[in-house]
Amino acid sequence: MYTQTLLADLLAEQHQQRGQADLLKKGLFTLNGRAKVGSFPHPDVETLVSAGEPCGSWKSSQGRPEDKRNVGENLQRLPTLPLNGYIPGSSIRGLVRSWAKQHPDIYPQMVALLGEQTGDEIKAGKIEFLDAWPQQPTRLTLDIVNPQENFQVLHQGQSTPLSHYTFGDGEPIQFEVAIRGIPNRATPEDVVTVWGWVEQALTLSGVGSRTASGYGVVERHDVTPKSLPNYAKKVLSFDLFSQGCYGVSTQRGTEELRPSHWRGWLRSWTLRFLLGVMSQQNAQRTLAELFGSIEPETIKGCVSIKVKPGNVWGDRSSDQPRFFRWSGKLEIHAPKDVLPIILPIVRVAASVGGVGRGWRRPLHIFTMNNGRTAARGSFLKLTHRRRDPNSTQWRTVNYLLPPHRPQTWQNLYQSWLDKVQEKWGDRLQIGVNDNLEGEVFSPTTCAIYMLPGPDDEPVDFQELEWQEDRATETRGDAMYLVYLERQPRNYKRNPALGGNAGRGSAHCSWVSIRRYGFRHPDDEIGTDCTEIACLFLGGAQTQNNHVRSRFLRDLQRSEGRIHLFGQ
Repeated sequence: MYTQTLLADLLAEQHQQRGQADLLKKGLFTLNGRAKVGSFPHPDVETLVSAGEPCGSWKSSQGRPEDKRNVGENLQRLPTLPLNGYIPGSSIRGLVRSWAKQHPDIYPQMVALLGEQTGDEIKAGKIEFLDAWPQQPTRLTLDIVNPQENFQVLHQGQSTPLSHYTFGDGEPIQFEVAIRGIPNRATPEDVVTVWGWVEQALTLSGVGSRTASGYGVVERHDVTPKSLPNYAKKVLSFDLFSQGCYGVSTQRGTEELRPSHWRGWLRSWTLRFLLGVMSQQNAQRTLAELFGSIEPETIKGCVSIKVKPGNVWGDRSSDQPRFFRWSGKLEIHAPKDVLPIILPIVRVAASVGGVGRGWRRPLHIFTMNNGRTAARGSFLKLTHRRRDPNSTQWRTVNYLLPPHRPQTWQNLYQSWLDKVQEKWGDRLQIGVNDNLEGEVFSPTTCAIYMLPGPDDEPVDFQELEWQEDRATETRGDAMYLVYLERQPRNYKRNPALGGNAGRGSAHCSWVSIRRYGFRHPDDEIGTDCTEIACLFLGGAQTQNNHVRSRFLRDLQRSEGRIHLFGQ
């Protein structure tokens, strides 16, 4: 029998009988996704487990021996734990305190109501926070931590995925939060005040750890969160068509788009930009200040994201080879002087690639060695609302950079550089990483070209089906180049250029290509689509015979090319 939710009801009844009903407030909130709260060690002493109360026997065959297993083994043997998850009251209290500290005008009142410890001196609070239990019993589920930054940006070896168990499995969960004032110490007005803080803190910041990565997103139907002082947010609408994104499992039918996919995308692209203007040490330092870090020291970042699913979420194409669609809102929260530095990075990243698995290739049909076809790559639509300067009406407009206007790309980068100079002028060392064997975004370390795309758009995005089933007809000139595999153009599956995602040691591609549904401006070429190719030179610009230098020359000589940025 699941009785955990009854405590708040019993306390409410007790307060009612004592004539103190206004000293207790409770309400329902919705957790969207997963939360990492109140973690403790799994029996292997390394895997973290969110707060949970035993709800069944934990048999030795399920992991009682202190052994360590990889993610795949845990998925087979322990996809869920015999623990009902909840959100500790201490987590909510800590969240409210953290939120209040960022509002100097209410900080003294927060200390008076919630208490404070300074050294050995403890000042007791007047408000109690109850544990928050879901309305229905919810087992803790297996999740994965799989950092990709060094692999994706610096082309180092892949990290080992790690297991942890979270409250929630990605589906919305209703849970009840309750607070009560201590009789003879708190007033009904105190309870109302703190309840308002609870609503704002939960819906703005989320609950638990890794909230900046999109974990612990909380909503309440009648609450609109207010931005923190000196913070701003940008709301973007996205429509992602993809070969498939995954979490713990990569089996068919388990596709999912996670906030961490967006977070990793934005963090990695920010590092690419910073490496173009700072030393590696200062770039990593700045990245940690923006997005947080746990090694070599713990630093809380100032940039956070929220992903809000729309009505279309994980829908599958009506024909083969299958691809998927996710639509929703992406919110980026950052200090007012930081957000203008982040947004140009978002525009460039979305203009040269996608998000999640296959982000470096446009959505196309790939023929495997066994002759079967598969969907590969992704196609990202990104829009935002902007006020028309003439009519003052709000309009939805494309957030991507125009694929045929080099000056727009160059002006955007210069504007970004000016803002970085203003913010971190003492850290700038432009060109210091020109020879780094990694992905550095700058005018001297990468090259961006527009080339003709397929004659027609191969995907019907409305009907979610292929309009073209011939693999070669789903690719444009940039994709044609990167799939060449005979000397001297040995580009396909070349770890030094096209990458190799096959079995064994995987290598990322040094080239990102995305397709635009934009007609080529040269009527003689006349393709209805174009492709944008972004080549990271990785120090090869001084090596004339290097495969990336050869690929660059091919881009520079391609018919119908438009040089947008860089080399």
